[in-house]
Amino acid sequence: MTATMKAAVVREPGKISVEAVDRPEPGPDQVLVKVHAAGVCHTDLTALRGLVPLPLPLVLGHEGAGVVEAIGSGVTGLEAGDHVVLSITYGCGRCRQCQKGAYGLCEVGAPVALGGVLPDGASRLAKDGERLHHFLFQSSFAEYAVVPAACAVKIRKDAPLDVVCLLGCGAITGYGAVIRRAKVAPGDSVLIIGAGGVGLAAVMAARLAGANPIIVSDVNDDALALAREVGATHTVNVSTGKTAVGEAQRLTGSGVDFAFDAVGTSATIDEAFQSLCNGGEAVAIGLADFAATASVPVFNLIYEKRLTGTNNGSIRPHVDIPAAVDLFMEGRLPLDRLVTRRYDLDQVDTALADMDGGSGRGVIVF
Repeated sequence: MTATMKAAVVREPGKISVEAVDRPEPGPDQVLVKVHAAGVCHTDLTALRGLVPLPLPLVLGHEGAGVVEAIGSGVTGLEAGDHVVLSITYGCGRCRQCQKGAYGLCEVGAPVALGGVLPDGASRLAKDGERLHHFLFQSSFAEYAVVPAACAVKIRKDAPLDVVCLLGCGAITGYGAVIRRAKVAPGDSVLIIGAGGVGLAAVMAARLAGANPIIVSDVNDDALALAREVGATHTVNVSTGKTAVGEAQRLTGSGVDFAFDAVGTSATIDEAFQSLCNGGEAVAIGLADFAATASVPVFNLIYEKRLTGTNNGSIRPHVDIPAAVDLFMEGRLPLDRLVTRRYDLDQVDTALADMDGGSGRGVIVF
């Protein structure tokens, strides 16, 4: 008789339910992980609502952390009992992009990341013979997850999994955008648009990098209060009539060195670019609207203003995730302040619904 597990399955846009599905087994170069916690990211909500094309039925979840249960053939460097964070950044290690250190742009993984399969083109998820699809190589809203070994990042065993799971996607995206992509230096001025989980992680990283001022804009006073607690020097509620661009100009006199858009709409990326000083850089790190576009005046480019983006913070997962865990454990990266809600898997629909308007992040704990 096939062993089963509980998993959160999406069969049609807008509806998610916990079902008993077949417990997967790892194939070559894959790892079976017993999931202990999984962050609830806005990308899960975007996927649930059908705002990104994904094959159904689908098991959601992409910020998992847990303990290695079994390994497939060919896996080295991991063994049963290891604690791991499950990263959405897969790097084959051999393609041109990986050789350049751009693992998030891997020529093997990136083209199939939203295809509902693992990098080998197969799915390890099923229910009574029915094929289920993976989400971002992970599907961690389940008691067990099969992931590519490259996505299972070994970490120290004393780190709380229900906090460091956020480093699978959201928290490491904000951290990496500041530290890896933008390379913010001491004294640089920073604007962060959006005080959700990604934006708040960017605030922490900016403080760690020595940025000043660190300006955060949002429409939620509770989120802005949390931003101040984790490192923002100034905040602005843009629902009151003030603007992020106006505050950036007022506080710096010439605009900020770096602006990070953690929301991801046409309007917010325009705000980020317009807030820059000459020679400044705007970084897109969120994507609320997959149809959003950006348009910049060529005149501004002549003054060396730059517009770019990042995939999962442009991280090197097996370097940056353990380093971020260490920073958290040393009290220098307060990731635990992000976790404001905890849920059982059976409450997954509530966890996703609570993302609208809430501050901080929710975590599903197994």
